[in-house]
Amino acid sequence: MELTFLGTSAGAPTKERNVSGVALRDGGRWDLFDCGEATQHQLLHTPLSLARLERVFISHLHGDHCFGLFGLLGSRSMTGAEGRPLTVFGPTGLEAMVRTVLEASATHLTYPITFVEVGETGGRVVDDERGTIDALPLSHRVPSLAWSIVEADRPGVFDVETAMALGVAEGPDFGRLRRGETVEVPGGTVRPEQVVGPPRTGRRIVIAGDNRDPDSLFGRTGAADLAVHEATFVEADLERLPDDRGHSTAARVATAAAAHKVRNLVLTHISPRHGDTTALEAEARAQYAGGLHLAADFDVIELPRDGGHVDIRRDRSAHGNP
Repeated sequence: MELTFLGTSAGAPTKERNVSGVALRDGGRWDLFDCGEATQHQLLHTPLSLARLERVFISHLHGDHCFGLFGLLGSRSMTGAEGRPLTVFGPTGLEAMVRTVLEASATHLTYPITFVEVGETGGRVVDDERGTIDALPLSHRVPSLAWSIVEADRPGVFDVETAMALGVAEGPDFGRLRRGETVEVPGGTVRPEQVVGPPRTGRRIVIAGDNRDPDSLFGRTGAADLAVHEATFVEADLERLPDDRGHSTAARVATAAAAHKVRNLVLTHISPRHGDTTALEAEARAQYAGGLHLAADFDVIELPRDGGHVDIRRDRSAHGNP
């Protein structure tokens, strides 16, 4: 699994950061989480293809999280996606907003689009062979959602040497044992549990929209392998502002992540006032000893199969103008 950060600013873009957008790629398929203005332009600098985009998840209807969706949907019709369905998930009101803009602008889509709107209580929105995705309501100025992604458990590791030592011939019987079937060998049988290890637990990822209460969120998701959460402010900002405006501080997120055993924490949605992120990082590290990263545009974070330490690289590919 790879996450590509297409926008990491809060509220408005800066010269270094676009507004919110995160791509999650698993194999040849990918999903988009939030779609701030100019997200489709950011995609031109990555290997991601709009034709292979399968699902879009919008956390809430503030413009820095969804105003790029209209153009992206139209452009997808011009990229070889004809007939390839797209599902868009988000809060109540999303479908009416999108269809109004598409109709008013006479934008014709060459593929079927389905909207799945989530009510105030959230709920499961995806349950298939790849795993589940739950929408979790957050605390913000408008209805806002987090997405809890749980990968399906994977089969245990197949021990080739043991299987051959027990008389299993390489070939179709290997596949039968992997599928949980017992096979016949000269002089007896071999059972799957003799050569296949225990199932490997699927990875758990949380991608949150704007939220002032990360402790409540992580209390519901439990020990995620990777969490992406906004850190708009540091604590000192709140001494100058009348309130938190429905957002979190780096300390607030880091404290919650540590308490609920989040293994890797990525902070994003950085206020333009924090062009220098030193204070944000210091505040978070004072509370959290896990894998911590402050996201920048075009960061690519790879989550390994065991959900452990992530690999981070910067990838602004030459798939468009630099």
